[in-house]
Amino acid sequence: MFIKKLALAAFTAIGLLGTAQAQSIDDIIARKKLLVAIDTTYAPYGTIDANMKPDGFEVALAGLMAKALNVQLEVVPVNTANRLPFLLTNKADITLSTLTVTAQRASQVMFTIPYAGLKFELIASKTRKISGPEDLKGLKVGVIRGGAADPQLTAVAPKDTQIVRLDDVAGCVQALLSGQVDAIAEGWLIPGQMNKAKGEDAFESKFTFSEAHYAIAVRKGSFDLLQWLNTFIYTVKQNGQLAGLHQQYLNLPLPSLPTY
Repeated sequence: MFIKKLALAAFTAIGLLGTAQAQSIDDIIARKKLLVAIDTTYAPYGTIDANMKPDGFEVALAGLMAKALNVQLEVVPVNTANRLPFLLTNKADITLSTLTVTAQRASQVMFTIPYAGLKFELIASKTRKISGPEDLKGLKVGVIRGGAADPQLTAVAPKDTQIVRLDDVAGCVQALLSGQVDAIAEGWLIPGQMNKAKGEDAFESKFTFSEAHYAIAVRKGSFDLLQWLNTFIYTVKQNGQLAGLHQQYLNLPLPSLPTY
């Protein structure tokens, strides 16, 4: 009986180690390091530069955070699939990784006020005639599985549209380039990036079907960290630093951002 109780206690302890724990701003300052989960494969938000160091809009924004806290920045590389699991298993203090605000995600984490926004657009070859959702009838359209654009596309696409759900942005782009799909539902920066990579003006946005906003995620219960981040975002919006980074990395003006 004693051995069984001991084993049960050990399994319970292991389980607790993997449980999401609230993060205190004081703990980050005491550690002298801010751990930020960022997708470094999604330029211009996150990338690896010629010196093999993280760079991009979100990396630069995280750098301003670390500077304001007077701590070191450590970028924790993630992808679309694991950016929340890394946060919820305490591998990062915050997730700053093109994470759109949704009610479903808000049941798992707490969101800051938005720091950026985007438009979801239907993207296809310039030779394909698409002017609205009705033209998607019978077409194959790629979208990130479970991403913010997925339910938006599903809502406007005709019933006989074949929606192909893929793992990430790279998968959607490759599917369009290879002809696996006829179009993709993605962010407003994708056509320019595809044309630049292809070396020709071959792709364009056909229509905008929704807008969304990016916010930083923290673990539930991290109220003082959430308050500090909201104050930080407000400050860099007011002093122009956020708009400057947006223009520098995205070559676009900072859109109007809501608060809540």
